[in-house]
Amino acid sequence: MQPVVLITRPEAEAQRLAEAVTARAGDVRIVISPLQEVVFDAAVLADLAARDPECALIFTSRNGVRSWRGGARVAYCVGDATAELARAAGHDAMSADGNAEDLKALILRENPGVPLLHLRGRNHRGDLVGALQAAGLRAEAIEAYQQRPCPPTPQARAAMTGVAPIVAPLYSPRSARLFADAWQGDAPLLIAAISPMILPQIAGLKRIRVEIAAHPGSETMLGVVTGLIAAAHQLETRGGGG
Repeated sequence: MQPVVLITRPEAEAQRLAEAVTARAGDVRIVISPLQEVVFDAAVLADLAARDPECALIFTSRNGVRSWRGGARVAYCVGDATAELARAAGHDAMSADGNAEDLKALILRENPGVPLLHLRGRNHRGDLVGALQAAGLRAEAIEAYQQRPCPPTPQARAAMTGVAPIVAPLYSPRSARLFADAWQGDAPLLIAAISPMILPQIAGLKRIRVEIAAHPGSETMLGVVTGLIAAAHQLETRGGGG
């Protein structure tokens, strides 16, 4: 029986991850069930397009990149995947190749002399803009979109209550909490966590294995997911998957 990779990221990220997992792992069944829907704020986006043409942008997610409706800018990005999308949109993008602390360090090293706009979601962690302001930079946070919770799809519910091992990649504490709240069933569960901050959110879940990415990047997470798929196949071989 094939293991299931249950992808609960928002639609665009879910499709991208599904393609990458399929290309890397092959013998696996993908179930996509976004637990968040990204909704952009049209009024905010219209206002952003008219902002100072000299401003630089801060992106801590690909949704931040998608929310911008103005012209090309210098863009400071949390990771390589976000920077790749920003470059595709025409921005002069730099990647911190890490997390929010790495991004803060990158911006402070660059010390831009122009206003900075951080396009982020309504649900976010930390205060990057506050830290930049405290360092003397002109920075402003813009809530350009919100992440609305979605229920699991029937296919996801069927997988949860099935016998095939499930590999679940989790990319943020909020998504991990939504996953834990939505989980039902006794399928063998293997979790790929992008950071240790995932762990408190899934503490109540019965799971066989949790692997934490050594680096918060898309390639590293893909490697963790691939490793857990191999572990799930071994469960099947030993009869531990049903």
